Amino acid sequence: MEPSLTGINETPFIFSTEHIVAGRFVKSAAVDIAALIVKAKAGEMDGLDDVVSLAAETSGSFSSYFAPIYHPFISDGPRLPSLLIRGIAKHNLLVTSGDSRQLDWEMRAADVPFDALDELLEHCGLPTLTQIGDSTTLEIIARSPGAIGLTSTIDGDEAIIECRAAKALDVSKLRLGYRILQKGQQTVRASITGDTFQWRDEADLKIASHRISVGKAAMLQAFLSYDRISLHHWWVTDPKKHLNPRHAIHQVFDQDLELLRRMLLTPETDKQYAFEGAVSTLLSLLGFSVVNYGRIPKLQKGPDIIVLTPLGHVGIIECTVGLLNENDKLAKLVQRTKLIQAKLTDAGYGYLQLQSAIVTPLSRDEVAVDLETAGEHGIAVICKEDIEGMLKQVGLPPNADRMFEEAKRLVPSSQPSLFQR
Repeated sequence: MEPSLTGINETPFIFSTEHIVAGRFVKSAAVDIAALIVKAKAGEMDGLDDVVSLAAETSGSFSSYFAPIYHPFISDGPRLPSLLIRGIAKHNLLVTSGDSRQLDWEMRAADVPFDALDELLEHCGLPTLTQIGDSTTLEIIARSPGAIGLTSTIDGDEAIIECRAAKALDVSKLRLGYRILQKGQQTVRASITGDTFQWRDEADLKIASHRISVGKAAMLQAFLSYDRISLHHWWVTDPKKHLNPRHAIHQVFDQDLELLRRMLLTPETDKQYAFEGAVSTLLSLLGFSVVNYGRIPKLQKGPDIIVLTPLGHVGIIECTVGLLNENDKLAKLVQRTKLIQAKLTDAGYGYLQLQSAIVTPLSRDEVAVDLETAGEHGIAVICKEDIEGMLKQVGLPPNADRMFEEAKRLVPSSQPSLFQR
């Protein structure tokens, strides 16, 4: 559900073969939203002409899950509440067409041909087959009606914060909160309501910029809410001031982190060592002390990477460009963590915290088969979406101890899936 048509492709698209029906279209949501949700929970939604139905599980029922902050694929940005209704297993649906290659060959013979199902999904703005997970899913995703503009910046002693809102919003209920962080000084906190801004119309949006005196501060955190419901938070920085000296040095060789980003998110599968090196570089930029044992031939029986925080806490890290447990990586990580913990205890450092982790450029859904095993052994799983979030932190003041604590949240839960009843 979109509060604005800005940036939306309104051109209808319909695709149909013997076993596949696909489409993309925009319809007015001037309907009873509560009724729409009830219908979705029954596995149904209105298509362009007819009702589209989700095939039920073998029990004849559907499972549902509401994510109030972000869709499971998203970890930052404006609020994105999502309702997911899951039906029959994806595999069980696909086998009804016989040979899985049959679908690809069907699409190649269509009036508007596609080479593979993933290409069709991408054309419709949907996740790939791997990203979809194990179940067929109907989703209702509500885009935030307000956001802080990404062009917001600090210029000299003034922050310029852009707010973007859907025209239907009552701007008097919008609130821009902020905290100004300045080294050696008390944090300044305040907020202001939207009815004090000078708004302008742009397409079907309202846009306003608010100026805040920040003195010599190089960073400000802004919060946008509507009627006491948080919509977005964003770090506003001064591009002329470096908040992270490690980042400043790295920019001599990789100005916009593009090289590092490419090595982390799209590594060559036959160059594991390059991925390890990129992970080591990222962790160093984030404030960790890093040793890359995996690059030293005579020390390769140890973990790929060891990191320490300023407080001395230890991270034991394995890297893989494939699935988590390839070549028994998880078992080796458990063993190496126990050896390091025992040695630290013998040396009088038993009070230090240890956290094992495995890093992969694949998404969390792509490695779902190994998450339970990792969770059983307390291993944090750092996936593509987590790497993307870490890259966004590079320009901020490094805080390795905070990131160490956040890594503990990436240990997969040993509890039953949210979709299991």
